[in-house]
Amino acid sequence: MVSADVSNANSGEKTLNVLVIRGSFASLGGAERELLTVLRAWGERWQVSVATLGLTEGAMELAQELDVKWICPQKPIELPTDSISEIRGRASKFATKAWKKLAAQNNSLIAAINNADAIHISVCRGSLEILPLIPKNKPIHYHCLEPPRWLYEDVLHKEVDGKPKRPMWLTNFIFSKQRRIDRKLVRDLLARHGSAISGNSHHIQENLGKFYNIEVDPNLANGEPAQRDNRGRCKGASVLMHVVDISDWPLEPDDKEINAQLSPKPDRPYVVTVGRIGWVKGTWETLHSLSGTGLGLAQVGGGSTEDKQKITAEAKRIGVPIWTMPRLSQAALRKLVRGAVAMVSHAHGEPFGLTPIEAMAIGIPALFVDEGGFHWTMKDANSGLLIERAPLRAEAYDAITKDWHQAYQMAQNQEIRKEWADAGRPHVEGKFTLNVQADALERLLKDCIHHAEEQ
Repeated sequence: MVSADVSNANSGEKTLNVLVIRGSFASLGGAERELLTVLRAWGERWQVSVATLGLTEGAMELAQELDVKWICPQKPIELPTDSISEIRGRASKFATKAWKKLAAQNNSLIAAINNADAIHISVCRGSLEILPLIPKNKPIHYHCLEPPRWLYEDVLHKEVDGKPKRPMWLTNFIFSKQRRIDRKLVRDLLARHGSAISGNSHHIQENLGKFYNIEVDPNLANGEPAQRDNRGRCKGASVLMHVVDISDWPLEPDDKEINAQLSPKPDRPYVVTVGRIGWVKGTWETLHSLSGTGLGLAQVGGGSTEDKQKITAEAKRIGVPIWTMPRLSQAALRKLVRGAVAMVSHAHGEPFGLTPIEAMAIGIPALFVDEGGFHWTMKDANSGLLIERAPLRAEAYDAITKDWHQAYQMAQNQEIRKEWADAGRPHVEGKFTLNVQADALERLLKDCIHHAEEQ
C-alpha cells in the first residue's frame, strides 16, 4: 500500500471524510490528470482517501504533493482488454475479484469505506465493481465523466482516417455483454438511497439519459442535484464540470517554461492539438483543415507507430508540416501552447475538453469544432471560435473549410488575439477553477448524505 498522512486544513472544524474511488490511473490521460489536479483542492478542504487498483509510477510522481491517503496494491493491477475478455465480460469480473482481494489484504480499504461520510466514484474500467464492498446506506456520488465510450460509441473503433477497424455489427457484438454489465452496475448504484450520477458537461448529461434511460434536466447548473423520488433515489443526471488549476497556466512564462526543451521543435508557425493520434481526437481532420494555410500542426499525446506513420504520410501528401510529440511536462506544454497560433481540435463528441480552457487561461486563441463538451466549455467565452465540422467528402466541404481558414487568419491578427486573450482568462477564472468545482461537488455530496440519512 502507498499512503500519506492526511491533515485537516480547517483545523477545529468538522470536515467531510471523502473516499475517492478510481479503477486505475494507468493510462494517465486527461481524466486521470484532471482528477490528480482537483485532488489538490479536495485534500485541503476535506479528509480524503483515494483507493485504486492501478497507481502507476507516473501517477505517483504527480501525486507526491497531494494531501491525501492512497490505498492500492503494491503492484498495479491490469484489467484484461482483449476481444475475448470483452466478449465474456472478464474485465468486470476481474475487477470485482481484485477489489475483494485488496480489501482482504489491506484493512485500510474497508476502514476507509466505513469511515467515509460519502464516497466519490470516478468512472473508469473497474471503478463501479467496488459496489459490493460498499454498504447499501453509504452515500455515493458517481462522476461518470463519460459513459465508457468504447461500449456506446463507434468513434473509438475507427482508424485514424475514419475507416472502421472492423464491421460495426462485429464491434457491437464484441462489447454487448460488457455493455449489459455496465448498465446493470449503474442501475444497482441508482437503486441505492442517497446515490447520484453526474456527467462532466451538459453533453454527457444528455448521454447519461440516453444510455442509462434516466431523466435529464438540461437546466441544471454545475453541481445542482437532480430530482429524487420519495425514497431518496436519484431520478436523473447532474453535471460536475472539469476545471484547471489556474496556477498551472500563468500569463507570463517562468524559468522552467523558458528553459523547457521541445523535441521535435516547430520551425515555422503552427497550431497545437492535444490528444493521442486517432479518429476520436480528430487528428486527421485538424491536419486537413490546415491545408493551404502555411501553418503546421504540433500534435501532443503520442500515438501508435502505425498511426504516426499514417498521419505523417498524409501530412506530407497535402503539404502540411507536422510534429508529433509524446506527453509533455507541464512547463514544456505551456511553452508549446504559448508559442502557437491557436489551440485546435476536431475531436468527435468530446465529453468535456480541457484544452480550450487551458488555451483561454494562457491567452491563446481557442478554435474548436462546435460539438460535444467544447460547445459548453466555450459558450459565451468570446475567446476564440466554435466552427462547424467540415466533412471529408461532401458538397459543403469547401465552404466549411473556408471558415476554418478564416479562423486561422483571425487568430494571427494581433488585435483580435488581444481581444480574445483579454476575455479568455476571466472566463476560466469565473467558471473553471478548483474552488468552483469543489463547491459544486460538496453540494452534490451533501445532497447524497442528506437523502441517505433520511432512510
